[in-house]
Amino acid sequence: MTKSLHNMLNLTACCWSTLGLDRESVAALVARVRREHPGGAVIESCQRLEAYSAVPCTGADAQRFEGEAAVAHLAEVAAGLHSVVLGEAQILGQVRAGLAAGPAEVRRATTVAVAAARELRAAVRFDSHAGHLLDRALKVAGMPAAGSVLVLGTGQMGRLVASRAKELGFERVVIAGRRRPDDLPADVTYTTLARVRDLDGVFDVVAGCLGSSAEELATSALPASRLFLDLGTPPNFRRAAGDGVLGLAELLADERTRPHAMRRRAELTRQLGEMLDARLRQAEAGRSPVGALRFEVERVRQRELARMRRLHPEVPADVLETMTRSLVNQLFHLPSARLKEAGDAAFGQRVAELFGP
Repeated sequence: MTKSLHNMLNLTACCWSTLGLDRESVAALVARVRREHPGGAVIESCQRLEAYSAVPCTGADAQRFEGEAAVAHLAEVAAGLHSVVLGEAQILGQVRAGLAAGPAEVRRATTVAVAAARELRAAVRFDSHAGHLLDRALKVAGMPAAGSVLVLGTGQMGRLVASRAKELGFERVVIAGRRRPDDLPADVTYTTLARVRDLDGVFDVVAGCLGSSAEELATSALPASRLFLDLGTPPNFRRAAGDGVLGLAELLADERTRPHAMRRRAELTRQLGEMLDARLRQAEAGRSPVGALRFEVERVRQRELARMRRLHPEVPADVLETMTRSLVNQLFHLPSARLKEAGDAAFGQRVAELFGP
């Protein structure tokens, strides 16, 4: 076994589901995982918490993977095959951000998994995003796409849900947040969170898309609605018997009862496995210098992206993401292509290390 392949397979993963956990439980779990995995990379998404490291997993309550199984699991997560919305675009960025903040040995070990996930996403070209959770919720609830929708939260998920509501044909769409988004469509009404109670009428759907720092809301403190859709992790809504709340856990459970949907996930998992096997064989032959370079460059991009978000909170996060990713791709397309043509793994590794800490 080559050194590069040994590094990739010397990986362990501890995985926890955060679906259905309340705010205090999620905060406690995140703190514990970060404390118990100081030498690892921690990935947080809207439905899971995962830690990857080069030492055995210590989480007794975690789902565990080791070696090639850990690499395969990470590839599936990054490709969106475990997401409530199959192939959702946001998960790949969350995976990259978590890995970029981890140690170099973990970044090297996970390069092939991220590369395989990118390959599958490019081949399949998923057209789903978090806004399509609204479609799923309407199907589960047996409701038509008509009437009015109130979206709580003006972050990326909130804007996607509001835009999807208009695409589906809802006549009235209101989005509430602390400040008005710059890219709000003209036919979507904005209001502040403080004025939500003043809205007139009964909404067909009230969707919670607030961030993890938002306070949990009682549905009785919100406008009346036929369906409360809780897309927050931790949950946005404090549940009470008969209040009609539908959350991510229920949406995922419904997905698992649909044979066609599960067969598609299984087929995509098989395709991804073939891509990953091919990349592992390539790594064993010592012909993969490009992945290490791209991963080190991504680590630098993520660091600068976080700094830009702090310095320019007025710029939407997805705009900064698109701008920085486009710039990096343009700068490193030609060097990456030439490294791939050269096929010199040792030289490629030395180039990648120039960008490392």
